[in-house]
Amino acid sequence: SSDYVFRETKRCLEGAAGAKTLVWPGIDIDIPTAENHSKSTPAGTRDAVLAAFRAGAGGVILSRKYSEMKLANLSGAGEAIKQLGRG
Repeated sequence: SSDYVFRETKRCLEGAAGAKTLVWPGIDIDIPTAENHSKSTPAGTRDAVLAAFRAGAGGVILSRKYSEMKLANLSGAGEAIKQLGRG
């Protein structure tokens, strides 16, 4: 969830405080999961990317394999980047 991305990004940044370390959270898109686990959506991807930057991340990594990603869900990352004025 975007809340998880925000919390973990903040936690990582706090742990790296004072170091010359860039934090780029991995945003999982269309990772194969069990039937009862959440699935990727364009809005979920957008919200996760926005949460990472809101938490202070220097960037994001879209994970895991491009060939597994649905373009609709990947477009959520592009929407977030445009919304942030970074693309």
